[in-house]
Amino acid sequence: MEFIRTLDVKFDVGDATRLSVESQSGTVAVRGNGGRSVRVEVVARLWAEDDAEADDQAELIRRAIQHEGDKVTVRTPALLRPRPFLFFGHSRPRVDYQITVPTQTQTKIDSRSGQIEVEAIAGPLRIDSRSGKVSVHDVTSDVEIRSRSGSVNAESIGGSLDVESRSGSMRIKGCGGDASLESRSGSLTIENVGGKLQAGIRSGSFKYEGAVRGSFDVKVTSGSVRLALDPDSRFFLDAEAISGSVTSDLRLRDDGGGRPPKNAPKVRIRTVSGSIHIASK
Repeated sequence: MEFIRTLDVKFDVGDATRLSVESQSGTVAVRGNGGRSVRVEVVARLWAEDDAEADDQAELIRRAIQHEGDKVTVRTPALLRPRPFLFFGHSRPRVDYQITVPTQTQTKIDSRSGQIEVEAIAGPLRIDSRSGKVSVHDVTSDVEIRSRSGSVNAESIGGSLDVESRSGSMRIKGCGGDASLESRSGSLTIENVGGKLQAGIRSGSFKYEGAVRGSFDVKVTSGSVRLALDPDSRFFLDAEAISGSVTSDLRLRDDGGGRPPKNAPKVRIRTVSGSIHIASK
């Protein structure tokens, strides 16, 4: 039978902490609140023969939430699963975590299956997701994301951003530092990178909107490239498409002081199959 159990665990940690989460199946949501404690709220959907057995599994979940020194660890323990011949078609156990932390929190999340949401922390932040959507907002330090299957959405990142995605769309809006983005399959949309931009896509379109504040190196195997750039940006353009057109709406600045300075960034774009278009924002 299916049972639902809820838990609420709280630790006093001071102004800062390190959080490590290992989730098997379920949503992991982490949010900073400026407080001095970590609160872990759990909703668990469990399989058991009776209430007592469900309570025992809930206790395993509680014991796997630990606090030692400046570190809080949350792990999903091994839980009972329905027997296939009795529960054909039913899903495996699911444990959802809602975690509230001090703003000054370093976070590492490893999830096998389920959505990940992180918001309003200082970081740094590292995420490894095997399957599920990843959403990150308002992280003031560096962010690293590894996603095997599922979309990635990152917004208002204060530091550098490093994302590798095997399958799923990627949307980036606002990165204060350098951005390194790799996608095997899925579209990539970016707005406003504060430093260098390196992007590689095997299959999918690439779109960028904003200023050029550092060198760009964009490589697309199969898919179109479109850049809507701030007209006040000064850069050198090096664009080539093996199979596809290359067009630009920007005026070539070759009139005296309008030319880019010698140390201006370079925008390098390469496509094997797909068009390249440079537009004004």
